Amino acid sequence: MSEINEIIFSDKYTKDYDKTFIILYIVEGLFIILANLFLTIRLFTNRQLRAQKEFVVIGACLFFDVIFGITYFSAGVYRAILVFLYDRFPLVSMWDCFLTIHNQFFIIVTIMAGIILVFTAIDRFICVFFPFVYIKLHVEYAYMLMFLPYLIIIPLWIPGAIGAHDNPVVRNFTMNCLMNQALTVNFYVLYRTIRIVSSISCVFIYLPIFVKMCVRTQSIYNHTKIAPGSTKNGKRLLSMTKTVAMITGSTICLFTVPDLITYFSPFINSNAMYLMNLNKGLVNLIIFLTTQKCLRDLMFPRSARKTSAMLPSRTTRTNHTMIF
Repeated sequence: MSEINEIIFSDKYTKDYDKTFIILYIVEGLFIILANLFLTIRLFTNRQLRAQKEFVVIGACLFFDVIFGITYFSAGVYRAILVFLYDRFPLVSMWDCFLTIHNQFFIIVTIMAGIILVFTAIDRFICVFFPFVYIKLHVEYAYMLMFLPYLIIIPLWIPGAIGAHDNPVVRNFTMNCLMNQALTVNFYVLYRTIRIVSSISCVFIYLPIFVKMCVRTQSIYNHTKIAPGSTKNGKRLLSMTKTVAMITGSTICLFTVPDLITYFSPFINSNAMYLMNLNKGLVNLIIFLTTQKCLRDLMFPRSARKTSAMLPSRTTRTNHTMIF
């Protein structure tokens, strides 16, 4: 925090702050952290799964949702402490808000949420439309693809920090420190624009995938060397179709819509919008568990033998493309 001689309080009382959002941030954020962390550890400690491109992509999405959950959990804990310690909200500077842990995470997930969706969509596009190319790619491709979004954050974070530091001692924001209080308007709008554009572009990438899966199912079978009469592989194909449709719909409803609202009204009370974004983490978990049997077995292990029997052999993994 900035060096100040005394605390200046605003005229807003902490008792009037809606505690519902604090509780939801802490409870739902903690659940998202624990559930996704458990699945991530289970997935990447499995030698067969972590050697397959498809599951590396899934694991990267699960790991991002761990960060996503930490973001909201830390915001809830921060504001719970604030409400407990003070009767009125102290006034702080933009730089003070920028330095809070939860806003650092909010900046990361705001930039990355759309970008990681685009990278995942590109992976699925290659898998569906260029299956022979996808089969030849090594697992390192998936690790590199999912690591790149983290590198993109750095050049975008630096100018935001510089902008927030321009007035480090002007205390004109309440200490609850929403993300729009931690950044200048220009960078707040920029970060939101990145997520809006990338999320919408992701939707357009998924649309032809969905059409191809629905209209040309037989062609997909032939291209991926899946037996046309196989009930098991037919269910796997249907599982991917459901996953794509549900992720696309949830992206529009829980990311793009609230982002557009906060984009056009940067200083709106955005707790409800953040809550919609938070629910995307929960919806993601539900989508993966309901459409991916392998993840259900990892989350709720029945027996080592059954899980082992479900997984493809490492020696034959290059001959099959598991689609999610």
